[in-house]
Order: sequence, then structure tokens, then C-alpha cells
Amino acid sequence: MLQLLIIEDQPAVREVVAEIIGGLGLSVEITQVGSLQEARTVLLGQRWDGLISDMSLGDGNALELFENLIGDGMALPPTILMSGFLTSGRMQQASNIGIEHVLPKPFEPMVFLDCLSAMLHTDDEAKVEGALNQGGRSSDILLPEMFEMDRRMGLVYRMFDEMPKEKEVSAVCARALTLAMDVVHSHSGYMALFERQQLKLVMVASEGMDGMTPSCSLDETVFHPLMNGDEELRQSTAADAMSMCWPGLESDSYVAVPVRLQGVVMGVLCLLNPAIDLPLKSETRQMLGLLVKKLDTLLDNRAVHAALAANMRETLIALVRSLEARDRYTRDHSARVGALSAIFADDLGLDSDHVDLIRTGGLLHDIGKCGIPDAVLLKPGRYTEQEFAIMKAHPAIGDNILSNMDTMVRERQMLRHHHERYDGFGYPDKLVGENIPFDARIVCVADAIDAMTTHRVYRMARPLSFCLEQLKNNSGTQFDPQVVEVAIAAIERGVVKTQAENAQANDGVMPLSALISVKTEVRNYV
Repeated sequence: MLQLLIIEDQPAVREVVAEIIGGLGLSVEITQVGSLQEARTVLLGQRWDGLISDMSLGDGNALELFENLIGDGMALPPTILMSGFLTSGRMQQASNIGIEHVLPKPFEPMVFLDCLSAMLHTDDEAKVEGALNQGGRSSDILLPEMFEMDRRMGLVYRMFDEMPKEKEVSAVCARALTLAMDVVHSHSGYMALFERQQLKLVMVASEGMDGMTPSCSLDETVFHPLMNGDEELRQSTAADAMSMCWPGLESDSYVAVPVRLQGVVMGVLCLLNPAIDLPLKSETRQMLGLLVKKLDTLLDNRAVHAALAANMRETLIALVRSLEARDRYTRDHSARVGALSAIFADDLGLDSDHVDLIRTGGLLHDIGKCGIPDAVLLKPGRYTEQEFAIMKAHPAIGDNILSNMDTMVRERQMLRHHHERYDGFGYPDKLVGENIPFDARIVCVADAIDAMTTHRVYRMARPLSFCLEQLKNNSGTQFDPQVVEVAIAAIERGVVKTQAENAQANDGVMPLSALISVKTEVRNYV
């Protein structure tokens, strides 16, 4: 007797699938489970001849369960995967773990039976035809309704499971757009935010709209009633002028809903060519309403979180500035390190968000010096071994200052590790090579360059020729060779200037410290 397992969290869908299988007249025993937790237990408990599973269940994704079981050494039985939300990534994931039979919902019983026959290597067409010709089956009536119910439940699940996982506002908007397109069976659409001062809409997410202009005047659209709060939904058919949806856009129909933040309309979500009848049914309108309310909550949370993070960032930068203002020789040092680090990051091909992150790390890299006694921090001369040991505590102090700020995890790494050496002889953790966070390696080089090219009480600024020599000599020992390469290129194209050159460029006045030259160096350019 064949042992088949059905994994599906909707009982009615399980029963319908079981009824279709039963219609084949095979010698088969069917077991049904409604969660991945149950599925794990029964899959490990016995041998199965076949598995029919939904992809998204209330307690997770079946593909991830299968991957874990395979990783633990279990052989996955022949499997039919069913889902109404099969992205190309999920299809590839299913293929990677050996699932050959994938059924997009909704599907007709004949399609399922053909797939089942292929999975079980059953070639008896008479049985398949007989199963299809049975009269009065509940599946003939219930299957379409069950699939639609399952689809709506899956959409709700995705709203509350997938959207909160996105960290960036742009990613949240893109996810919301994808879900909204699934609600109305659309293959293209966009989300645009409203700039009230300029009365224009700016796209923040789009699908299937390559080459469209990124912004347009509100007057070029029909969205005034949505922006004014006079309408909750606009839906257009071919009889309407689609050119008013977005300049240059060609489409037969659309559905548009307002996007809000704290109840105030801030944009529009527009779905093109929905593959369902217009006007929308009440159930579909409710789904879109639930989606935009969830989006409102997520954007509100992220806006508050971003505002708090920005405020904390500015507070920390102000602390660094006040710290450096006590010593005229290091004044604006962190601002220069932040700017230089950003230049190197950009030259290394990092994206703009990553460049801004590294700039912030450079700005804050010495904040731990607020925990160093003034007798050491402001000493007008070279440190003793004991004083240098005290000064070397500032990276760990900076890390500790940010330890409770969950929005600054990557900045913490730059603060803690900007004095590590590529050869492992740095501090505080003596990390080696690529074990040092890459962002910290960038700040390390920028910090050293600024230390060499600015005046200190114990010496005047070194010339750029000296700086180039030190970078080349210490590449692969103190510094990451890759960062050194872009730093040398930046110096050679004139990005870096010594403090004396900057002073002459500003007003021609040389500070008194520039006349002081003491032939001593500070280890690692503290």
C-alpha cells in the first residue's frame, strides 16, 4: 500500500486533495497534517512513497523545512509542491532540493492527477479519466473556492510575516507593492510618494515598468482625490485615459489606493492591468485596505526608529566635536577621517548607503577617547608605555558606548577595530587580515593618513611624499593592500592635502604648531 502525506494548513483544502487522490482507486493510505511541526515528526517517523505539500503554512515555509531535513541526512520522498506565490527564487529553491513537481495554484483536478501519476509512476490513463468523470464530487464545486480562500489566507500571512522582516523603507515599499500585485493578479505596478512642496510624485518602488520617468507632476495624474483624502480607491478601465495614470504609461486598466503615514496621505500605490474583474469585489478591497494599514504601521515604526537613530547619531557626533575642541591639534580630525573614509569607500565601489555608513563610522571612530583621562589625552608630548596602554583602551570604550544601540551595530565594529593591524599586531583584539571588518580597515587607513598629514604638538604635518611612502611600506602589514591601493590613487589625484596646504589655501597663515618639529612618532597613529 502506498503511503502518501498531505501537508496543508487549510483542512478543507486537505480534504479536497485527498478526495481527488482517492478517486484514482489506488491502494493508498493518506495521512494529513496541518503544520510544519507535525510534518517534521511524521516525516522522520516512517518511510513515505509521496508527499503533497503547500509551500506557505502558518508556522513557516515548507521549503525551509525540507532543506533542514535534507541537511540532517533525510532523503526527501517524491514531492508535489503547491503554492499560489511561486516566485522565480522559490522555484529555484525547490529545484535545488530535488522537487520535480511544482503546481501553481489554482490548478484543475486533471493537472493535479497528471502530476500525481508522474510522481508515483502510474500510467493507467483509464483510472485517471475515471477519477475525473466521477459525478457529484465535492472537489468540483469546492476546489475553486478553497483555492481562493487559501490564496487570501496566504496573502494575510505574508503581510504579517514577510513585510516586517524588511529593514529599509525602500524594501518595505517594494514588498508591499509585490503583495498588492498578488492581491489583484497584476504583473506591473508602482508606489510613488508625494512631495507636497513641489506637488510631484516620486517613484520609490516599481515592477515591470523599466524606463519610466522617476517622477512626475501631480497634475499629470488623476490622483488629486487620493492625495486630498476625498477617495479611498480609484479603479480605471480601458474607457479611461490611462495617460493620466503616469506620463508615457500605456495600460488598459489600473487600481490605485492611497498610502498613509500616521493617517496622513503620503503617496499612492498603483496596480496595472489587474487580471480580475473591475470594480473590485469587497473582499479584494478589504485585502488592499489591510495591506495599506499594515504598511502605515511599518512605515510609522521605521520613521520613528530612523528619527531616534538620526538624533542619537547627531548627539554622538556633537560629543566627538566637543571632545576634539579641547585639543587644537586634533580639532576636526574625526570629520576629516569620516570624509576621507567615504572617499575610499566610494572608490572601492560600495553603494551609497554603505558609503554613508562608513562616513559615520569615521566620524565616530574616536568617541571612546571621552573615557581617557585628560592627563593622557591632552598630554603635549609623546606617551610613556603606561600612558600608551591607557590610550589603547579607547576603541573598546567606543564599542561599549554604542553597545546598547541596535541601529549602530556596524558602526560599533569600526569603532572597536580601527586600530587592528593587517598582520595581527594591532589592538584591542589582534585580529588578522580579512578577519578585521572591511569597514574598519578603511577607517584605519583614513585615520593614519590624517594623523600623518596634520600638525601635532610633537611634530609638524608630514608631506604627502612621506605619507605615500608609509602606505606602500606598511601595505599588507599595518594596512589592507586593497584599501592602500585606492588611498594612493586618491592622494595622486589630489584628494588628500596636508594641514599646511589647507591653511595656505584658506588664508596663508601657518599655525604656531606648524613651526614645531619634534622627531618622534606615535605608534599606530593613535
